[in-house]
Amino acid sequence: MATAPRRARRHDPDRKERIVESALAVLARDGVAGITHRAIGEAADVPLGSITYHFKTLDDIVQLAFRTHVDKLATRFENRLAACDSKSDLIECVALAITDDLAANPNELAVTFELYGDAVRRADTKRITQEWMERAEDALAHHFDRATARLIDVVVEGLMVHMSIAQQPISKDAVRALLITAANPGPN
Repeated sequence: MATAPRRARRHDPDRKERIVESALAVLARDGVAGITHRAIGEAADVPLGSITYHFKTLDDIVQLAFRTHVDKLATRFENRLAACDSKSDLIECVALAITDDLAANPNELAVTFELYGDAVRRADTKRITQEWMERAEDALAHHFDRATARLIDVVVEGLMVHMSIAQQPISKDAVRALLITAANPGPN
């Protein structure tokens, strides 16, 4: 009896990272409720056994995918703000972080909302989300007092929600105006 030739094992040192990146793509497309080992395997072009070799559970993949997502966004935001000097330049940097970085990438925005939704239900995801909010607020606090930094962060989060579901896009000028208002609160 002839046996089928064995498929040669391919050297794939980046397989785990590709699985995580594919999990992010599946999260953006299908959400937490729709993510499966099979969908990730197809997106990553790896066999199911390879996924279970690298990750004990589907939840482990999702959590690492969320951590990877948060680290990427937070690092980009921190780097963007670190490059700003004056307060007006900082407003422009934050506006660009909203309009050019996140809102311009629908997959990142979709994964962000999956992260938020999952954080409502699971403590591990809530911790990841909290770490992200702390990093964003800390980056802003290098330029503003802590209360203003928190307010601007809340405005950024709210703008992301509006930009993702609004029928009409919010202009960069409108984003700037809202950030200026948040950065310069009037008298109580």
